[in-house]
Amino acid sequence: MAYTRIHAIKETVQKALKYICNPEKTDGQILIDSFACGIETAHYDFMDTLLKSSGVGDKQAFHLIQLFAPGEVDFDMAHQVGIELANKLLENKYSYVIAMHIDKEHCHNHIIFCAVDNVEHKKQ
Repeated sequence: MAYTRIHAIKETVQKALKYICNPEKTDGQILIDSFACGIETAHYDFMDTLLKSSGVGDKQAFHLIQLFAPGEVDFDMAHQVGIELANKLLENKYSYVIAMHIDKEHCHNHIIFCAVDNVEHKKQ
């Protein structure tokens, strides 16, 4: 059974995206996907969306980590489960980047999603 945790990103979206998309952790960036943003341009896409919001607060994005026990699933299945989680949780409203890290004995997804939705421009 997967374990998840989440935290807010207030200032370092670009740094967080760079970390999760690291080719050494993602099998040469093969295990990276995105929704409603470009992988290479996600930081700018998020900032553009944040400017459309009238919401208050300093949260720019959220970083969700989904960890699997060693041997629980293979990399491809874990990545697919992460995409399904992001789509269900974010209801196809929020831009996100998901990256599967394979540099540990357990595989784990990193999902960074914008704090503002793309539909009503509401800030979380």
